[in-house]
Parts: sequence; C-alpha cells; structure tokens
Amino acid sequence: MEYFGVFSFIMVLVLMGKVSRLERILRDNGIGPARVTGLGEQMRKQVGQTVTLTLEANDGDIMGKECKILDADEDWALVLANAGKKNECEKLIRLDSVKQIKVK
Repeated sequence: MEYFGVFSFIMVLVLMGKVSRLERILRDNGIGPARVTGLGEQMRKQVGQTVTLTLEANDGDIMGKECKILDADEDWALVLANAGKKNECEKLIRLDSVKQIKVK
C-alpha cells in the first residue's frame, strides 16, 4: 500500500513540473487568461457619477446594481451602493464580474 502512495507522490511532482513549464511557455508567448480590457479605463472616466452595473454573482446569477463610482483601477472598483432606505455602503467590486455599465 505504501508503494502506491510513493508512486502517486512522484507522479504529482512530475505533473506539477509539466504544468509549470506549460504556464511559462504560455506567459512567454503572451497568451494568458482572457481579460476585459478597457473596463478599468471606462470606470475611471465615470468616477463620481451614478451608474447601473450589471454584475455576475457567485452562483452565476446576474443582477443590476445602481451605485456611485468612487474609485477604479484595472482590476477593482470602489463603489457606493444603496443598501436600503438611505443606507449606503462602500463595496469593492472585481471588474471581472462586471458584465455591463449603464450611465444615467
């Protein structure tokens, strides 16, 4: 039984090396995960304005949120969202989850 564990451990080490090598090759050739380009720039132009953001939630559900953009960079946006009757809260939103921006 111990031999199976040792064999599995060796296989994991070999396969991790192959994955690392593949990641390095992809990175060297400029191939990476698909990213939404320009969304950070669009958000920076809308700082201080109220917009409606269409977001994808963790469970795959899509919802629209009306909020005021306070700050944004290439990956994140800080927004002021309405949480109820005159209750506002600051939220940090990852731009990968933003599907659409509607300016009012």
